[in-house]
Amino acid sequence: MPPVPPAWVTGLAWLPFGIVVGFTITALPFLVTRMGVSLDRAAAMSATVMTPTFWGFLLNPILDVGLTRRAYCWLTALVAAACMASGLWVLSPARLGAATILLLLGELSIVLFGAALGGWQTEFVPERMRGMVGGWTNVANLGGGALGSLLIMSLATRIDARWIGLGLMGAIIAGLLPALWFPLPHQSKFKLKQIFADAMKATWQASRRRECLVGFALFLAPASSLAAINLFSGIGRDFHASDHTVILVTGAGCAISASVGSLLGGWASHRFNRGYVYLLSGIVGAVCALTVAFLPHVPGNFIWLALAYNGIAGVSYAAFTSLGLQLVGHRSPVASTQLGLFSASTNGAIVLMTAMDGLGYRHFGVRGLLLTDGLASLTAAIPLLFLVRRYLRRAPEEDLLADAVPVEEQR
Repeated sequence: MPPVPPAWVTGLAWLPFGIVVGFTITALPFLVTRMGVSLDRAAAMSATVMTPTFWGFLLNPILDVGLTRRAYCWLTALVAAACMASGLWVLSPARLGAATILLLLGELSIVLFGAALGGWQTEFVPERMRGMVGGWTNVANLGGGALGSLLIMSLATRIDARWIGLGLMGAIIAGLLPALWFPLPHQSKFKLKQIFADAMKATWQASRRRECLVGFALFLAPASSLAAINLFSGIGRDFHASDHTVILVTGAGCAISASVGSLLGGWASHRFNRGYVYLLSGIVGAVCALTVAFLPHVPGNFIWLALAYNGIAGVSYAAFTSLGLQLVGHRSPVASTQLGLFSASTNGAIVLMTAMDGLGYRHFGVRGLLLTDGLASLTAAIPLLFLVRRYLRRAPEEDLLADAVPVEEQR
């Protein structure tokens, strides 16, 4: 039985997820608008492709029956790679519909990949590693996604989208390599016919635990969504920043700051209550947004706002990942479904706050956007601190004891 791999190997296995999601959010609208498609149609296409991040959890019970989670990881990643390459191969103003369907299937596959991978990791990641695994996971997710998008946008001026699609497919497959060092997963306890019967019943029983309900309260609220990071590339002009500055800051700059924040969040999640780390990162982000809202709108303030906000988002995402691993624990037979529900919860909050931030911008400009994002976080996070203090402790004793048991014996 192979030993548990280091935290950085375990976390970097999420690189395929980061590459695909980062592409959809940042690079896809860039590619489409360069083909002469209007910005509103490009935004609608990107939003449609992103929808599986909050409804894909409906298919997660499939990942807890039949095949092992390792098999599901490889299967869903390969399907995602093929769909993304096919979508970019047919991408053109005349075939947006076909490209959207293929890219949506690729996004759905990578969401299922994330659920299968997370469920597999709950089986072997010990409590002492959950914090740093959460950090490295979001180095791959946020940092890898930002750098990948920057590379794609840079290449888009020189090569055809079809070849970018093939390169994207290769990057997704190469991103699977860290999973080769993972311990063998458990065989599912459920049969295929039990997907929407016993598996869903087990999910309900596991999710109704007090700690999980507190987790849902944290993730559903906009306490630490930091949704404004999705809109920074569009508000650079409000700060009189040049297009070159916006691309450099929201690409390479934010990739670095998000990665540093993720590692910091992993360190903090290892040493402190993860609920506090999650909520306090949202509060710090809110203070940052409210401060900049009343500062002069000059390029320098845009740069430090974007870098700081993405760094804080890295802390928040790392805390979310490690807290999700803690709440599911080592022994859940429906870990993939539970993690999918947590992800759907936080993605729903992010989508809601992105829309609310957009309304704030429409009525009051960039100041309205920042005030909306900051005030929503403060309003939600401060009451939830008391909920965490009362009901959410460190990892359950059973998980701490499991750390002392060799992996072979747990099987």
